[in-house]
Amino acid sequence: MSRNKALPIVLLAVLAAVIVGGAFWLYLSFDGGLGPWSKSDPSTAREWPVRFDVPAKVDPTYDRVILVTLDTLRADHVSGYGYARETTPFLDSMIESGVAFDRAIASVSHTAPSHATMLTGLAPVEHGVVLNGLSLPLEAKDAASMFDASGFETAAFVNARFLAGVAVNFKNIGVQVAQGERVVLAAISWLQREHASGRFFMWVHLYDPHHWKLADRTPQSELAELQEKDALERSDLYRYFEQLHALKPQVPGQPFDLGWTVEVKGRFRLPTNSREDYLDFVDAYDAHILYSDRQLERLYKAVESLNLPGRTLWIVTSDHGEGLASHEIAGHGGRIYQEQLVVPMVFHASDGSLQKRRVDTMVQHVDLFPTLAEIVGADIEGFDRPMSGASLWPLIHGQPGWEERAAFSQRRPMMDIDPDAEAISSLQTAAFKYILHEPGPDEFFDLTVDPLELTNLAERASDERDRIRNLLETRLQQARELGQGIVRGRIPDKWAQELRDLGYVGEEN
Repeated sequence: MSRNKALPIVLLAVLAAVIVGGAFWLYLSFDGGLGPWSKSDPSTAREWPVRFDVPAKVDPTYDRVILVTLDTLRADHVSGYGYARETTPFLDSMIESGVAFDRAIASVSHTAPSHATMLTGLAPVEHGVVLNGLSLPLEAKDAASMFDASGFETAAFVNARFLAGVAVNFKNIGVQVAQGERVVLAAISWLQREHASGRFFMWVHLYDPHHWKLADRTPQSELAELQEKDALERSDLYRYFEQLHALKPQVPGQPFDLGWTVEVKGRFRLPTNSREDYLDFVDAYDAHILYSDRQLERLYKAVESLNLPGRTLWIVTSDHGEGLASHEIAGHGGRIYQEQLVVPMVFHASDGSLQKRRVDTMVQHVDLFPTLAEIVGADIEGFDRPMSGASLWPLIHGQPGWEERAAFSQRRPMMDIDPDAEAISSLQTAAFKYILHEPGPDEFFDLTVDPLELTNLAERASDERDRIRNLLETRLQQARELGQGIVRGRIPDKWAQELRDLGYVGEEN
């Protein structure tokens, strides 16, 4: 569909200003979609590679599915995943009565592409949303359109305007750029108005942890609570992060230097002139996580208070992690080390029907779409490719026979920074990870003895290195061929300014 042809759909949208807790909301409810997407030459554009068929009469295993994505949350800063601070007490309680995946891998370290992968089961190089500000096409066969075809209400409440381009097939979209509390209040308001059927698929996105670099956005109450509860003295806390984040060693007698430099919105850099400076930034990051956890709790309690019939499935994950000076990187978009790719993933049923379980098997964001499809009994075609996901229900229920597959990930294109910037992609198994730089020196790590990826073995000849590199190159070529029919739409002006304000445009981190 060309951008001009999509325009009437947007013009037919019902637009209303909704005041929620004193915040202005743009609320959209429509049958078509939203977002710029162009296929400039329809004769060469291919059909969406994945198709689904839903039964004539859907008998879902869950009446409601709520996907909550906590932006920029690396798994090793979740207290339920072993972190020394209690950053996620409510998520921890969900873990205690649900299923937590200890090795969930993101397909990309960039917000919109990662969410598009969760909703479609396709890698960014396949679905085409390779940058923030690009949109899924209206004809995308994603989770929203699948639940809609199954008779579910669909709603997305997102914490960044550009994510409306990923939510094109949700019938109801709320966009809020203030704190996550406003997002949750809007979701609750919609639930109270529109929950009559009790059957819906809802996505709620909380962006707050992404703002850890902004001192004026740090939630002060949560910051004070974390610092008050710290069991470690500040010197011991820094040593803890030295190991957890594999920080750059300091040279005695030399100025403190972690090797990172970040400029956001052209306004400031990260001044880490001492260990205490660094701890202040980690404090802010953790405070945002605790704040987001409380918004998750607020949403959960609101849903439960409605006393809806049937069962609710909660899925909580993150789009990507964060550098926090690991590998001398502050952020996420420029690299795909484990600190950017390993994210929490938790499944929890409101009726307690999921047995508590920790799953060490490596899983991926591409597995979410086929997992959701099984809830409504949908048959999926086109998911027989090497990078296709697989339903997680056998692992959730502790059933044998689920085959662990190598995980493909990629860095976002960096053309806004350097038109000649290298492309970076990776493939990892349970034991090894190969990072392909095109061009540039590659990286190869033995994760069994080097989980922090500190020793590059790419120069050492080995059968395992060659096998994984060859497999990565093959999969990358297959994905590129699959994505050849997609013509990416341009980033619209209305989202470009937001991306600049958030530090995405012209910013590697």
